[in-house]
Amino acid sequence: MEARRKLILGLTLLLLPVLGGASYRSTNFTVEAPTSQIARQVAERAEFCRSAVAKAWLGEVLPPWPVPCPIKVKMTRGEAGGITSFGFAGGRVSDQEMSVEGRLDRILASALPHEVTHTVFAAFFGGPMPRWADEGASLLSEDRLEHQRHDKIVSDLLGRRGDFPLARLFKMEDYPRDLMGFYGQGYSVSRFLIEMGGRPRFLQFVRDGMKSGWDSAARVHYALDDVRELDRAWRAWHKVNTETIASREPDTDGTVVRASSVVSDER
Repeated sequence: MEARRKLILGLTLLLLPVLGGASYRSTNFTVEAPTSQIARQVAERAEFCRSAVAKAWLGEVLPPWPVPCPIKVKMTRGEAGGITSFGFAGGRVSDQEMSVEGRLDRILASALPHEVTHTVFAAFFGGPMPRWADEGASLLSEDRLEHQRHDKIVSDLLGRRGDFPLARLFKMEDYPRDLMGFYGQGYSVSRFLIEMGGRPRFLQFVRDGMKSGWDSAARVHYALDDVRELDRAWRAWHKVNTETIASREPDTDGTVVRASSVVSDER
């Protein structure tokens, strides 16, 4: 009960010194970072993202977690990226932890929203989400710079025919060698499905696809005969959008955001 009462305090100034840095505790996150200012910025941004992402995808804010999610922050001058790991038990998240690194502006703009989206999906599904959907849909929480970058990645992927048929993509359990291409295709397919039917329908499609099969889910949620027809529809949609993508200004920022989730199923 004492621990639960402490969680209700919300964003409080609980700055605790740690080896080589500081920590900050908010309602749902405990952050370890090089400085107290960075720790607080990351915690507040994580709380904002958790609320905004849950509202966008689920239509409501998640209740507070019984145990805050730990976040470790490493500052570098290079790429921004992150990793989030989960344990599941009894159809619920049993434990989770997150690490992010890179420049602070890129962590706050892209890596952190991406990783927090993984936690919202984990709470909704209560178990592992298909890799393509988990990574692809989480990329939608990143900023415009990353959206433009992944639009270009998927255009290159399709141009060199390095993509996967959706019937295969939907069933992939492990990350392939071409990780960025996999992210790009997952992002593009997720964006296509969401533009067709919205975010709640996308989540139900993924849930039903895992349970009843992807052909059935395509018929029920998108009025398409099967995944092969969905595949053709996605490729046609991408072709229509190619000219818009090509007309965008070239990216002059050398930063690349890389993020992933690691799942351990303890059910």
